[in-house]
Amino acid sequence: MLHRSRGIAYKRRQVTATMRYAEMNWPDIEALDRDTLLLLTVSPMEEHGPHLPVGTDLFVAQAVEERIMVSLEGEHPMVALPPLPLGTCRMAADFPGSLSLPWKVVRDVVGHTLESLAGQGFTRAMLLTFHMDLHHVKALHAAMARIRRSGLTACEPLSAYYFRGILLPPVDGETEVHADLRETSLALVLFPELVHGHEHLTPVHIHMDGPSALFKTMKEMGAERGYVGDPSRASREYGQRCLEQVTQVCVQAARALLAGEEIPRLPSRIRLLLRLI
Repeated sequence: MLHRSRGIAYKRRQVTATMRYAEMNWPDIEALDRDTLLLLTVSPMEEHGPHLPVGTDLFVAQAVEERIMVSLEGEHPMVALPPLPLGTCRMAADFPGSLSLPWKVVRDVVGHTLESLAGQGFTRAMLLTFHMDLHHVKALHAAMARIRRSGLTACEPLSAYYFRGILLPPVDGETEVHADLRETSLALVLFPELVHGHEHLTPVHIHMDGPSALFKTMKEMGAERGYVGDPSRASREYGQRCLEQVTQVCVQAARALLAGEEIPRLPSRIRLLLRLI
């Protein structure tokens, strides 16, 4: 059936509860409810040791995005925006493979993307990242602050849960930080064909919550192979538990966003650090 908008005849597809923005035409997008939940994944290409791909953070965040859409299908219309494979990875910038942008560039790209969506009348957006470099987190939260008065409410829940220590199931040891037991376990579930040799790696234990972590890279702190933790302990069983917990907290945050309820904030100590860097 032909429809007409602005004097132009076109054939409109059925707009379903979950869709991908890049696959839609402008009449499809025009027909969307303005309260449709928009999902935007933002994570850079970053080295993840000799055993994981540089796209690890992006792949994990996209997998979580897909599971959010499955979990909420039938509850609320959702559209997945094309992922932005960019970010700030200062702590791994001195490794081959890492593509790190200045945090202000990331802020501007994400901020202008959200502004453009707000200009179309959309009111709800969720950013998804599995990359917890503080400069990257600062960029995303600065972008959301920029559009606060635009009519579009945005949230980025993963960092708030991560820095509160409740994003992932607990493990023994305090130095599982990067390309570690947790990320390697997730990779074994989501993209096992891209995981190589993790079982032969020796543990690297570096405390990265001190002041030096704000100014040094992981390599400068002793992580010469680009991982911090013990990826040799990774398992699909633990990875599945991680995936389920991450999905659960994101679904809870999405429901809170849609209901106009308060979304968990970054801890005060992290908000202070973001002002200092």
